Amino acid sequence: MVVSLAGEWDIYRREELRALLEPAYYERFVILDLTAAKYVTSTLICELVLVHKHRKQHALAGALLAVKSAFVRRLLTVTGLDGLFSIFESVDDAMSAASGLAS
Repeated sequence: MVVSLAGEWDIYRREELRALLEPAYYERFVILDLTAAKYVTSTLICELVLVHKHRKQHALAGALLAVKSAFVRRLLTVTGLDGLFSIFESVDDAMSAASGLAS
């Protein structure tokens, strides 16, 4: 499953973000597509942590992230999320990795 998170993600879009991420809590393999994310705040960071915790508690593989933006990558590094998620340049790269996990 691929969840696309394009645009700006701040407190004003928290409910929309939660609704988009809800399926990521239960699917076997999930790719969170941040390649078109333009502005990211702690709102998205917190939601990513919740996705990670929920998947870990339910013994599901970690969600994979597709990220192009240098700003978003830097934010993931500064917050330590690069240690919780596998990060790829594109959705295709993440899908290739996910298909390797499924084998």
